[in-house]
Amino acid sequence: MMKYMTAAVRHVLRAGLAITAGAALLGSAHAAAPIRIMVIEPMSGPQSSTMELSAKNLQFIVKRDNAAGGVLGSKIELEFCDDKFSPKDGKNCLDRAIGNDVHFVMQGVGANVTMTLLDAIEKYNARNPGKEIILINWAGLDEAMTGKYCSFWQFRTDGHIGMKMKAAVLSLDPKVKRVYLINMDYSMGQSADAALRRLLKQFRPDIQIVGSELHPPNRVQDFTPYVAKIKAANPDAIFRANIGTDLSRLIRAGNDIGLNAPWYTVYASQHGQVTSIGEKGVGKVYQASDSIMSMNIPAIDQLMDQSCAGGYGDFEGMRIYRGYLFLTDAIRDAKSTEPLAVAKAMEKTTVSIGDYKATMRSTDHQAQLPLNLSVLTSDAKYKQDGTPWGFKLIKTFPAAQVSEPVDGCNMKRPPGA
Repeated sequence: MMKYMTAAVRHVLRAGLAITAGAALLGSAHAAAPIRIMVIEPMSGPQSSTMELSAKNLQFIVKRDNAAGGVLGSKIELEFCDDKFSPKDGKNCLDRAIGNDVHFVMQGVGANVTMTLLDAIEKYNARNPGKEIILINWAGLDEAMTGKYCSFWQFRTDGHIGMKMKAAVLSLDPKVKRVYLINMDYSMGQSADAALRRLLKQFRPDIQIVGSELHPPNRVQDFTPYVAKIKAANPDAIFRANIGTDLSRLIRAGNDIGLNAPWYTVYASQHGQVTSIGEKGVGKVYQASDSIMSMNIPAIDQLMDQSCAGGYGDFEGMRIYRGYLFLTDAIRDAKSTEPLAVAKAMEKTTVSIGDYKATMRSTDHQAQLPLNLSVLTSDAKYKQDGTPWGFKLIKTFPAAQVSEPVDGCNMKRPPGA
């Protein structure tokens, strides 16, 4: 598997092995047993670029926390498992976690994988009380994950796609009257399309959807036919909720044929995207998201500076860091690593990074958090990927404004919860 990975991902995995080795040495000196977390994500393949920096950012945070004494006196031990953006491989990673007695799993890239893990964890936990797995869903956006598929054992620590698209729709200029929707044809892309239709009808009934497309994920090499259709529809704005090379290839193809409508995205600030989108995206690519690098919050600025100074690169991983904070804060609050105790504590957890706060909603385990609209510009405090550009904050929507009601969640709670 290693020969197919980028150098950055190989570095991350080697760093993870180093942390594991360090924890083993501490264990031999009778230190407290480590708190083990498995990160199940695409570490190879078309979506691996999504994880290159997020994984390094998480390594940076774990190293910092371990140097400060860990959590409840225990070191954090990370293990990365490559799911290749495949539900089958994701399930294999979960089986490895179970076999290795790991009770905390973080996953978020690929709603197809998340849905498989949710089902498997529910079944496993029902059969194995006291040995449960907790899933920290740090980036999966499909609304149904905390809707009809909600689970006591899953905590979504990011806003779902409806919340993010709500911020985007509320940000639209009144002059926008025609929009085009284009997403990847899997559960999250389908959820984005449905959410946008609902939100436009609710908040901007004056807007016409002039085109809608769902394309195969990770298989389109040339998006020229797609952007030609978009250009012919003459939209005032284009909505695109998906990730990875499909996002950057689509925007680049639009730039190549002179498509001038602004793009509204949720993942354009991820590692590698700014480089791929290039200068033609400046002032034209917008992002509705939980965070960007330039948040104008001193505590977050400090993370940016320390990550770069420590050799871990741009700290683009606020999203994965927040998921980690929900877990480790809940462990501290519970004063235990027993899964049921941690889950009960996490239902009441509010995490803070300076003035930034996010709170878990106990009814469906959907985090409530502020969301932002930003734009790609040269006038951003923190530039990305060594380019002259970064994302600059335009507007922040408070959590109450972008919150969506509990929808379809009938959570089955285990005994004692």
